[in-house]
Amino acid sequence: MPKTVNTRKKVKNEMSKTRRSYLKKGKRIHKLSAGWASWRWLSGISAKEKQWFLGSLMGRGGYQAWMVHLTRGLQDPNFLLKFEATSDPWERSKLVGQKISELRKSYRALTDEQRAELAKQAEVELKAGLELMGKDKKTIQELLALVDPPTSE
Repeated sequence: MPKTVNTRKKVKNEMSKTRRSYLKKGKRIHKLSAGWASWRWLSGISAKEKQWFLGSLMGRGGYQAWMVHLTRGLQDPNFLLKFEATSDPWERSKLVGQKISELRKSYRALTDEQRAELAKQAEVELKAGLELMGKDKKTIQELLALVDPPTSE
């Protein structure tokens, strides 16, 4: 019996730590973008298996179209106002779940042409993000070379 009580306390403490760290990190819903989600999806696949990665690259348009639709829906000002006005995490979760359910229904109603357009927009955002990351990496490398030049032997 005492072991169960201690386990419950540990679980409760872990949950409150997780909740506190979530609140400290800020609201991730504001930082969600289709390009970032596409990058995370593709890099996750790449880490797992090459054939899966190649197949996913060929058919990524459907995922990208869904992510554009999803991120736009979750960044809707009316939804964000409701989300921000709610402090209870369970109620927030319910709001997000209901919104995603609505978005799933509206996504199904889209035509193939509309989905293809959404996929193109995500692809443009992904390429722009990758270009920026490349430029940032180059800038950081240049700054590091200035601050800490390589030692010649």
